[in-house]
This record gives sequence, C-alpha cells and structure tokens, in this order.
Amino acid sequence: MTSQLQRATQTRQALLAAAEALIAEHGYARLNEDRVCTRADLSRGALRHHYHNGRYDLLPALLTQLIDRQCTELASATPRERAHHLLRGILDDPGKSSVIAIFELWMAVRGDARLAALLNPILATAFERLLGVQADQGLAPDILALRLILSGACMHRFSQGYDRAALVDTVQWLLARLPQPAEPAPQHPVGKTARYDTVN
Repeated sequence: MTSQLQRATQTRQALLAAAEALIAEHGYARLNEDRVCTRADLSRGALRHHYHNGRYDLLPALLTQLIDRQCTELASATPRERAHHLLRGILDDPGKSSVIAIFELWMAVRGDARLAALLNPILATAFERLLGVQADQGLAPDILALRLILSGACMHRFSQGYDRAALVDTVQWLLARLPQPAEPAPQHPVGKTARYDTVN
C-alpha cells in the first residue's frame, strides 16, 4: 500500500514534471496553474496544498531540480563536454529538454520581480555549476561561444519566424566546426569543478 508520504512525493513530482514540460514546449509566458494541473491530472487544490504560493513555490523547486539533474548527468564531464552537451540539449524534443526549461526560467525573472527574488539566488551559481567552472576561472573562447549561442537559441525559439528545422541545422553546423571535447571524459567528483583545457 502506498504511504501518504509516497503519495505526496508522487503528487509533487507530477506537478514538477507537468510544469517542466509546459515551459519547455510553450515557454514560461504561457504557463499557468490550470495548465499545470490539467497536464498533471491533478486538482488546483492539490497544487496549492503542496505549493502554497502556486508558481512562486513550484518554480524554485523546479529550477533546483532541473539544475541538480543536469549536474548529476554531467558530473564526470569536462567544462567543454558540458557546454557541448547543454547546446545539444536544445536539439532534443522540446517537451523533454530540461536545458530549454532552465533557460526559460532564467529569462522569466526579467519580467517578474517576485519570481526574480526567488530564482536569482539559484541562478547566481547555475552556470558555474552546469559548466563546472569556478566563477574566477573564466571560460575558454569556445565554451563561452557555446554558452552565448545556447542563450540565443533558447530565446529564438519563441520569436516570430522561428523555424525549428533551421535552428537544428544551425546548431549542428556550429557544433561540427567548434573544437570537440576530448574523449573519454575524465572522471571528476560530483559537486567539484574542473579546470578546462585551452583550445589548441
């Protein structure tokens, strides 16, 4: 028999998964509690029971989960490998791309002061954690280029004239021309940052 704690955990995860998918598919601007509840097949009361302040409790939990997930997946990768992996994330099915959802939330704080107060402390170390490079290290030119292209590509998804096929072709073209990460990736402890190699 499922315990009350297990049911609560399942409900929270269903709400987080629904919010993630909606943000990745349609952007933060189209997110609302009714859509999240419909997608999760849960009531508005269930959402407010677990996230009392609605999106203002749900989205910090979601952003933390998304960044933690990416950091776990990339724990053994070098900064260059991480940058390539993150950019390739936008080539995934939009509804399954946590990379897109992270960038959508990063952009959302610019228009919502209350949300910014909650998400900015998480975002303050997000790129450092995702790329595995300490803030005072700086970034190799190709890694910085990948980060900037990733930001622009995520924003472009919701602009007029957006063409997914063209974006995919462009990202693939770019990745083919940038220095490739070394294989295999050296092992780094989870939570540690690694120094990058300079581009030859």
